[in-house]
Amino acid sequence: MSKRGGFSDRNGIKPESVEIQLKKFDQRTRIQLQNLISELYGDIYSGELKYGYSGRNTQNFFKFVLGEIYAEPVNSQKIYKDTEIFKLINNTMLNDEYDDVLTLTEAIVQYWDDYLKGSNPSYYNEYVGYTDNSLFDYVNSIFEREYIGYRFIDEKIVPISDKHEVSAIREALENKYQPVREHIAKANTLLADRENPDYENSIKESISAVEAICEILTSTGGKEATLGSMLKKLEDKGIKIHPALKTAYSSLYGYTSDASGIRHAKNVGGKNSTFEEAKYMLVVCSAFVNYLIALEAK
Repeated sequence: MSKRGGFSDRNGIKPESVEIQLKKFDQRTRIQLQNLISELYGDIYSGELKYGYSGRNTQNFFKFVLGEIYAEPVNSQKIYKDTEIFKLINNTMLNDEYDDVLTLTEAIVQYWDDYLKGSNPSYYNEYVGYTDNSLFDYVNSIFEREYIGYRFIDEKIVPISDKHEVSAIREALENKYQPVREHIAKANTLLADRENPDYENSIKESISAVEAICEILTSTGGKEATLGSMLKKLEDKGIKIHPALKTAYSSLYGYTSDASGIRHAKNVGGKNSTFEEAKYMLVVCSAFVNYLIALEAK
């Protein structure tokens, strides 16, 4: 028996692990993720499943899993059984490497989110967005409960475990300035690529987001668009930054670029750059973008 928050766990008799899981998922976690996919499948296709598994939308999902995720040949004339598809899914969830588990989870949740956006107005409205929590939010709550060191951010699974880090990046992704959003989104995408992560360019995109918001707020461009000069211009425009914080970000910028700006970066994000550095820069730059926008609004 294994239940987080249950009697045995609360009283320390058989405490559940609270160690962040990154590259090795325990059996309890794998079972919870398997149950998650099964639960969502039943909820999303509940209307069709009343009449069996041969409905068009259900079959399209099976063929997506078989053809797109597992790269198996698909017979368009065949009616696939849910048992044969879930045999593949469950085997991955229970036995495959952690990255295969996350790849499968990400692909299925992205597919279902797209499906619900197009078929269920109570889930997503094109004018107001999600009417309540998205599938990504729901899966994130499971990741958090099971101490999985990953979260959906911008519809991609990213190895970030702290809820405050997630919140900072999400807020930066939703700000009103498109150039800033684009840099943060690209930094996130480069960091989230588990097959070919590009930490160098993720760092550069994070810093470029800071440059972009400073350029917007100061109407500065060209050679004058260095962070140091733009921070001074922000103060000239009445956006007051605490001296210690200004010094910290100026130093951080010096870490990542030469005096000419990130476009001529010399040493940042070379082959020795790490995930930890890229994640740190994404979180810190997102938080600074949010901070400057909040100051602008005052």
